[in-house]
Amino acid sequence: MTQDKKGILYMIIASTAFSLMAVMVKLSGGRIPLFEQVFFRNLVMLIFAGASLGISKTSIRVEKADRMSLFLRCLLGFLGVVTVFYANNHLPLADAQILQKLNPFFVILTAVLFLGERMTSRRLVTIMAGFIGAAVIINPTGNFNLFPSLVGVSSALFGGLAYAMIRNLAGRVQGMVIIFWFSLFSILASAPLLMLDLVSPTVTELFYLVMIGVFAAFGQYFITKSYITTEASKVTLYDYTGVVVSPILGFLIFNEQLKLNTLIGTLIIIASGYLAARLKDNQKL
Repeated sequence: MTQDKKGILYMIIASTAFSLMAVMVKLSGGRIPLFEQVFFRNLVMLIFAGASLGISKTSIRVEKADRMSLFLRCLLGFLGVVTVFYANNHLPLADAQILQKLNPFFVILTAVLFLGERMTSRRLVTIMAGFIGAAVIINPTGNFNLFPSLVGVSSALFGGLAYAMIRNLAGRVQGMVIIFWFSLFSILASAPLLMLDLVSPTVTELFYLVMIGVFAAFGQYFITKSYITTEASKVTLYDYTGVVVSPILGFLIFNEQLKLNTLIGTLIIIASGYLAARLKDNQKL
C-alpha cells in the first residue's frame, strides 16, 4: 500500500472515530456541561498517549526548533474545540456543521502557502465536490447569525491551521508525542472552565465520558498519522467521511430518519473520493 493510500485510510478511520465520539457526546448530554466533556476527552487521550509512550520508552522531549510549531498545534487545536462548541451552542446544529466543513479548504490553503505543497486542479475540484456533498447531507437552514457564524468559520480556520502544523512536524516529532502535548495543553486550558460548572456524573454518564475520550484518542491518533504519512492536501477530502457515517449512526442509535438528501450527498462524496483516488496529479479534469 502506498503512503498516499495509507494516509487516506488513516483519515477515514479518524473521521469515523470522531463520529462515534459525537454519539457518546450526545448520549452523555443533558446534565454534563460541555467543558466537562472536553476535560474527560483530553484526560483519556493523555492517559492513552502517556501509556503508549511509556511502553515504547519514547521521550516526550521536543527539540527547541520544533517547539513553536508544537505550541501552535496545541493552541490552535484547543481554540478549534472551543469555537466548535460555541458555534454548536449558538447556531442550529446543521448550520454549525456546514461552517466547520470549511476546514479542508483551510488545510489546503495553509499547506500550499506555508508548507510548500502543490495545488492541482484535481485536488481543488474534489475538495469542492466533497464540500457540496457535505452541504447536501447537512442541509443547513441558511439562517446564519453574524457573530456565531464568524465563530463557526473560525473553528474551521483554527482546525485547518492546527492540522497543517501537524504536517509541518512530520518526520521530526512522533505523532504520539504531539497527541500527548496537545492533550496536556487542553486539560490545563479547560480545567478553570470545568471548575466553574462541575457536575458529578452517574455511572452511566461516566461510561459515556470515558468513551468520549477513547474514541477521541483513536481519532487523534489516526488523524495525526494521516497528516504525517502524506501531504495534507491529499487526505483532507476524506475528513468528509464523518458526514456520511453520522446520519447512519443517528438512524441506528437514535432512530433519526434517513432522508433523500443524505443519499444524494453520500453519493457525491463517494464520487469525489473515487475521482481523487483515480486521477493522477498531472491529469486534467
